[in-house]
Amino acid sequence: MQDLDILIVGAGVAGLTCSSLLLQHGIKPTVIEREEEKHFNKSGYMLGLLPLGGRVLNAMDARDAFFANSVQMEQYEIHKETGELVKGYPLDFINKQFGSYRGISRTSLIDILLAKSKQDTIRYGTTVKNMEQQTNGVDVTFSDGRSQHFDVVIIADGIHSETRKQILEDDEFAYKDTGWGGWVTWLDIDPIASYKEYWGAGSFLGLYPVEDKIGVFLGGPVDEIKKKGLTSFISEVKSNIADDFSMPNQALDSFNSKKDPFFWEFHDCRSQTWHKQNVVLLGDAATGFLPTAGVGASMAMDSAAALVDELTRMDKNHIPYGLTLFSKRQKKRVEKAQKDSRELGKMMFVDSSIISGVRNKLLPFYSLQQMLSDLTDVMEGE
Repeated sequence: MQDLDILIVGAGVAGLTCSSLLLQHGIKPTVIEREEEKHFNKSGYMLGLLPLGGRVLNAMDARDAFFANSVQMEQYEIHKETGELVKGYPLDFINKQFGSYRGISRTSLIDILLAKSKQDTIRYGTTVKNMEQQTNGVDVTFSDGRSQHFDVVIIADGIHSETRKQILEDDEFAYKDTGWGGWVTWLDIDPIASYKEYWGAGSFLGLYPVEDKIGVFLGGPVDEIKKKGLTSFISEVKSNIADDFSMPNQALDSFNSKKDPFFWEFHDCRSQTWHKQNVVLLGDAATGFLPTAGVGASMAMDSAAALVDELTRMDKNHIPYGLTLFSKRQKKRVEKAQKDSRELGKMMFVDSSIISGVRNKLLPFYSLQQMLSDLTDVMEGE
């Protein structure tokens, strides 16, 4: 199938993983990216990459680069808003049983994937203006006016995909909004080997290490924290933290040196249909994740590997059948992992001090495997 003409829309984690793996099979796809090259991969924050994603990097012979630009996570800690530890969950069951669970910045991961892709396959500053499905493929018109015929179109342009709207009706995909969001920045200190989260009533502070710094997220109910503003909200959160807990105070102070930190609203997306004829959705365009379980990038890479596996078995006369097999193979797995991220979000994002207190008393009785049971099943291949 080296003569298969494939278009990948979006040069994010899913799109570049797919492109890199196709190149290994001698298939050179066309990749388009809406960002101009000079702006591409200049921003982005922290990712937790589970072995689901790490194993795909192994297949690309990118393990050394991945390990050199990331840090292994040894523990996941949940704290009260005061800074007091509620429970620490060792991550040995992941690191020993499945593979290394590592923190990496999105820019570093994209750089690793770019190194495994041929740069001349990417057309920057380009989007899909129109797609017309034919019996033998898809006719695509681009934003620059050019037109081209492809055997397969892979839509991987993210959770807010504009291209997805060209194949799905409004009732075929839906966003789920948590009502929470917040600001993201970097704390420029040596990384630690633990994810640290501070769960309050109406507030959430998370610290997520990567190779040489720590990603910081501060959030709460969107309407309330936007009304208060970042400076006031920081003061409110700091007033609850005991003085002897330096790490959360350092994290909150890191916002002071950053101008207009990025604001991230927490919602996800699920598409009922993953493909139509010769067009298929991939990654967040198919099923987007909340950041709560740190699984979105890993599932995108896992899905890209599954799609490439099916593409390399296809012949041009039976592409829709091959894409149906991919959807059957992957859709339930991805939605299972998404379910865990949603359930964890319900535990994290609590407004009531009473409910928050009850939650903190119950957490010590739960293992991380119990809290992420569906994700554990996915990693075990179920």
